[in-house]
Amino acid sequence: MKRLLLGMCAALLTTGAMAQNFPPRIDPVSVVPYLTNKVVVPASPLKSQVLFVGAVSDVQTTATYGNAAGTTKAKQWHDFIGFTPATDSEGGLGWVSVNHEMIQANDNIGDGGGMTVFKVERAADGTLNVVDQTLADGRQGKFFNVDFANTVGETGMNCGGITSSVDGRIWTAEEWFQGSNADIYADGGGFRDTSDFVIGETTPAGFPGFNGQKVSRVQNLNYMVEVDPRQAKAIRKQYNWGRQGFEGGVIMPDNKTVYLGEDGATGQSLFTKFVADVPGDFTKGKTYLYQQNEGQYTGTWVEVNNADLETMLNMNATGAALGVTGFNRLEWVAYNKTDGKVYMTETGRDLVGKNVAAAIAKGYKIPQHFKDHAARQGVEITSEAFWDYYGRVLVYDPADNSVRSYIEGGPFIDFKGDFAAYPDKHLSNPDGLGFLHVNGKTFMMIQEDLNGTSMGRVPQGINAPACEMWLLDMDAQPTIDNLIRLAITPIGAEVTGACATPDGKTVFLNSQHPSTWNEPPYNNSLTVAISGFDQIVTSIEEDESEGDARQEVRIFPNPVSRELKFSKEIDAALYDAQGNRVRVIRGSRYMDVRELSSGSYYLMTTDGKTQNVVIQH
Repeated sequence: MKRLLLGMCAALLTTGAMAQNFPPRIDPVSVVPYLTNKVVVPASPLKSQVLFVGAVSDVQTTATYGNAAGTTKAKQWHDFIGFTPATDSEGGLGWVSVNHEMIQANDNIGDGGGMTVFKVERAADGTLNVVDQTLADGRQGKFFNVDFANTVGETGMNCGGITSSVDGRIWTAEEWFQGSNADIYADGGGFRDTSDFVIGETTPAGFPGFNGQKVSRVQNLNYMVEVDPRQAKAIRKQYNWGRQGFEGGVIMPDNKTVYLGEDGATGQSLFTKFVADVPGDFTKGKTYLYQQNEGQYTGTWVEVNNADLETMLNMNATGAALGVTGFNRLEWVAYNKTDGKVYMTETGRDLVGKNVAAAIAKGYKIPQHFKDHAARQGVEITSEAFWDYYGRVLVYDPADNSVRSYIEGGPFIDFKGDFAAYPDKHLSNPDGLGFLHVNGKTFMMIQEDLNGTSMGRVPQGINAPACEMWLLDMDAQPTIDNLIRLAITPIGAEVTGACATPDGKTVFLNSQHPSTWNEPPYNNSLTVAISGFDQIVTSIEEDESEGDARQEVRIFPNPVSRELKFSKEIDAALYDAQGNRVRVIRGSRYMDVRELSSGSYYLMTTDGKTQNVVIQH
């Protein structure tokens, strides 16, 4: 049976076999894995479109800091994407909520981080349209800034978040954990108002039990913050979930249980649970921290006093004192409705032995899977040689409170290895995580956050981060070989925010902080929609009958300044950014590019496949 091929990005956009002749010009495309100046996604039947661009798209603002309501350019650094389905009476498909991780002093949007929301509808061809709206506060337009400044006292570095699996309610996470008002002031480029904040004084909904209590401005950051995407306003900060460097979370189907991940220090990142007294009311309930049993994968939940504000303001100190388990940078948290389990990314950090030793000294327990990882390396968990370059995806089973490694990043590569030997599939530093349910199939969506170009994260010779998004069929074994490449973001950009619509037809993703010299609009953070997944009849897998489509020629170094090298002798032509042919070689493993101007080029081989080359002098 013929199955749709995804992931072999170098083979997705081609011009057909060219035999021994190369045309004088081509239509320029950018398709090479690891190095691209666009967002690369598979071709038909999938359709991709840019919906929203930071610093380009206009957002409608409320009256802020004495400035009148109006229009300004959106913030940048798109991260989390939430989707809230519309009811039949509301019309349209639903609301898209996009976090802005960038910290910025902004007179119109508000200082700190931010969030933009917009409504979409399904077009006749299956793609999406952003629709005009009029909100209750009178704002009109397509894109709306979420008002944090006038409600909850600004937010800091809006990273991950939560989309409720029950009703589409949205929470944004404040990851930027700072220690003082001077830190958040950031010489005037961060939070200019560092006065104390009174809980409930400006928040319409307030927070039961904490209203009227005063906290310092820095202590009013680092919470999960509920927002109303329909009206683009914040509702409340979840003080009873504790102050942490939150990244991700999930609301379980009972509409009572919440699981939360913290992107904190190695060995000190908390795994938190909250259980509401009443379904849907997350202002009252119990808060717990995870403690794994010694030498086991199972664990227990230790309750903390969430009615005491001091305890909630100092969750990490509380966790250390209780001897709970500390993870290595927990990122996104996602619920898989097909197996009832919760999955989390643990993005990793280079040499971690000293960090682990510091965590143990504070009182934290180290999870069993981390001990397993050290054992595979033949070192102690506190050894200076203990590394965790690539991270992993974890699985938590509510049935027995176990946490295990689900898929390890890697494979491990000597960072001095030859480009031509770089593996077809390599998973580095997973960050964003979500699930796509379509046509009876379930796919995990894993997005990379590359923290560097060393230690084999990207091929030798690549001088800028390159991030990929992977799909994993949940019916397949969780191995790197079974990953399916869905997208590659532009040079310098993190791929994040992957979020599927409930009907499984569309996946949203963000390209965050790309290099500014990428071609517009890919030189700014942006939100992309990929539609057409419902046209995939049974599976999203590689066509085994075609063999390994990635056995194409590998080129290195890239970027290049003098001589481009190939993994085997080839015939090839080089084209400039406008598609004009500028070089042709026959039966060679080298191409001299010293006389060509710096810029983006395209290398075509005789099979018609095109790869992107960057020349830098």
